[in-house]
Amino acid sequence: MSFGELLLSLMREQDVSFRELARKAHCNHSYLSKLSRNEHTPSERIAQNLDRALNANGRLAALAPDEPKKRPKALSDLLPNLEEWEQTSELLRRTFLKRGLSAIALPAVGLDELRHIAAALQNARRYADAEVVSYFRRQLDDCAKRDQVYGPKQSIPISLGLVAAIEEIAAEAKTDVRRSLFQVGAQVAEFIGWLYRDATMPDLANYWRDRAVEWAQASRDLPMQGYVLLKKSQAAWDDRNAVRMLTLAEACQDGPWELPLRVQAEAVQQEARGRAMLNDDPSLIEPRLKRARELLAQDRETTGLAQHYNEATFELQIAICYCEAGDVERACEMYSKWLLPKFFSRRDYGYFLALKSNVDLKMNAPSRAASTALEALAVARETNSARTHQEVLRLAQELRPWREDGKVRELYFSIIS
Repeated sequence: MSFGELLLSLMREQDVSFRELARKAHCNHSYLSKLSRNEHTPSERIAQNLDRALNANGRLAALAPDEPKKRPKALSDLLPNLEEWEQTSELLRRTFLKRGLSAIALPAVGLDELRHIAAALQNARRYADAEVVSYFRRQLDDCAKRDQVYGPKQSIPISLGLVAAIEEIAAEAKTDVRRSLFQVGAQVAEFIGWLYRDATMPDLANYWRDRAVEWAQASRDLPMQGYVLLKKSQAAWDDRNAVRMLTLAEACQDGPWELPLRVQAEAVQQEARGRAMLNDDPSLIEPRLKRARELLAQDRETTGLAQHYNEATFELQIAICYCEAGDVERACEMYSKWLLPKFFSRRDYGYFLALKSNVDLKMNAPSRAASTALEALAVARETNSARTHQEVLRLAQELRPWREDGKVRELYFSIIS
């Protein structure tokens, strides 16, 4: 059986449309149609994405052509590589730098791929296709991974470069490609909103979230529109704006979209936290937390929105909710169980440490709270997370009655040093 035949067979069995499968596998639906007719040969990466999306247990991946393995470079290889580097530099100068899009070329890509992107920039109707869209998705994934380690400083310029290139190509691209580009553009814009949130620049964060909604509407991506509402609800937590958190979390759940179960779970727990901050009756909060747990337990998706969301993140968000509801001992138990480096990126681990320090203080342990905050502060500086730094400063204000404590003094000294 050919790749296209097996692809169609699996799609019929699972009653999946080309558009739905394209969204799950991060590719263009017209490109999938050509794959199903064996008019295109899938790359190894696309075949693996489709295999996961259709739960094919390796059958689709096995039909993808083997990609040539890299061999060690010999001395005779150096001259051609030098020539390729010179061609790449010239291509960057003529196409990317000329258009103010140098940031997009920072991640390492091959000369062929750069030529393809350059051709799409110069003639989008002819050269903008599924592979160009796939390139932008990969660069977004790379930026997200870099952000988890190094924070927003490195990822912001690259992400802005991606947006500029997407806008320019989409302006002249064919309709189906343009929609796919806008869908990726919405994801990049939402990610930029997150980067500016982590950099504690809320006005810019809100601007980019609004851009994400515009592009999600242009690409008819309803789930992304609901997801951005959830992101806005989360951002309201930074200002401890409980009413806005609750309102947006409810709007996220009530919209005309079908969100992944893990996103639904996150929205429900966000609603519960908003209610806890508004001192609602616990009898209204516990059922929402139970419902959130049920939704997360049913989730089996490995791609799509909120791929980073896992059980440990969920449990610590529930711990925050319990802390706001006054059940500090239960919150402390959950932090002890789930706040482990193996469960989180370095940046996120530091952020949750900063929140845990507040629980330590509410447990009448100011020295322990200061020690936790010191560790969080070190991670915040390492990962350039202003958001984590902001939470440490918030705790420092609460620690003023204990400013003569040795650990508290050490925290104050570290903040100003």
